[in-house]
Amino acid sequence: MLTPCHYAYVKISEGCDNLCSYCIISRLRGRFRSRTVDSVIKEIKAVSLRSDPKEIDLIGQDTTLFGMDLYGKSVFPGLLKNIAELKNGIEWIRILYTHPAHYSDEFIFTVRDTPKICRYLDIPIQHINDAILKKMNRHITRKEIIELIEKIRKNIPGIALRTSIIVGFPGETEEAFKELLDFLKDARFEKLGAFIYSREESSRAYKFRGQIPENIKQQRFDEVMKAQQAISADINRSFLGKTLKVLIDEKLEGDRYFGRTEFDAPEVDGGVYIDGSGIKAGEFYNVKINDTLEYDLVGELA
Repeated sequence: MLTPCHYAYVKISEGCDNLCSYCIISRLRGRFRSRTVDSVIKEIKAVSLRSDPKEIDLIGQDTTLFGMDLYGKSVFPGLLKNIAELKNGIEWIRILYTHPAHYSDEFIFTVRDTPKICRYLDIPIQHINDAILKKMNRHITRKEIIELIEKIRKNIPGIALRTSIIVGFPGETEEAFKELLDFLKDARFEKLGAFIYSREESSRAYKFRGQIPENIKQQRFDEVMKAQQAISADINRSFLGKTLKVLIDEKLEGDRYFGRTEFDAPEVDGGVYIDGSGIKAGEFYNVKINDTLEYDLVGELA
């Protein structure tokens, strides 16, 4: 399925230097390589002329490191400011695939101070137990993850945080899993993707001791998803009666449409079901929320 004209993915880098032990991206795609700022801006201008997108989604194996290989430091905040200054009809800039070990105050403040940047950050933490994080080679500790989340939420009011976690990594004891589950219940991420550890033959983790039986992996996955379903449903209820800016993705049956708020990335998050007539896909509308589901909202034109 082709990406709709009203949003576009722009890859700002290729490859990865993080060398997580469960991953083979560096083997498949090589070392981390940033594009130049000018080339990214040029592509966004070309996409804007071709399809007039309302949303740009920036992707890469580690977007927070953008420019490190070319300029000796991350220039991601500068890139974001340059994109926001373009006069091309783009109203949302969405940031995906950030690495928690590579955040800077400048990046956080840029997200806070740039209205076009969605109040949404994708921060895959993968786990919270220090021993597992070390075996994963994530370059970060439990304490640092918690401090980062607190700093982001303190400095960017209303931010929606998405994370990804892996259950069943080799050596994940019942105690380590419980630590992860308790943390997720406390952190209350607005969005979460959980994955069952997959043993990649070319990865370092393939040979690790303590491989977890498949039935235990599935059980832990189910527990995480059950907990997150309750968290998501509770967070969604807080939107009842509020009016949100929604980008319409598609027309469904009859006079029902599906769209997204700035807190929802395409294809991976939930969205908003809207009843109404004369609505056009690819346009923004103010929608009053009158019902909620576990992962989605329901509303009508305000």
